[in-house]
Amino acid sequence: MKYLLKVVAILSLFFVFACSSTDNGRNISDFTIPVNNFSKTVELLISNENFLEDEILKINSQNPSVQRIIKSADDYLKQKNYIAANSELERAFRITKMDGALYLRLAHLRYKQGLLKESESFAYKGLLLPDISSWERLLLNVYLKN
Repeated sequence: MKYLLKVVAILSLFFVFACSSTDNGRNISDFTIPVNNFSKTVELLISNENFLEDEILKINSQNPSVQRIIKSADDYLKQKNYIAANSELERAFRITKMDGALYLRLAHLRYKQGLLKESESFAYKGLLLPDISSWERLLLNVYLKN
């Protein structure tokens, strides 16, 4: 019994010291971001629809079921079959309304169809989601400026 208590005490101390050492030697100032390149990328998003579409197609859903549907919708979008793409995205929308990739594609599709108010509406709704990435947030904001 005493042996077991000693082992538990030693393991506890080891665990405490292992968890308390979080300094990994990195300094945040070691990382640099080329602001000029980022600025040019944002300008391309606004001015070049093909570049914008390529960036949107890179964003994927976290839900595997929605991923498959989005992939199918992307294929239709590339073929300029907007009605079929819309059908697929609406099907995914019935599965979940909490997916940034889905709102992004819906906003983009409405923009391609010339439905700018609807595009803006989907962008606003997508921006209300709590767990979208910064890049998704930036891409959704592009539709608010059009």
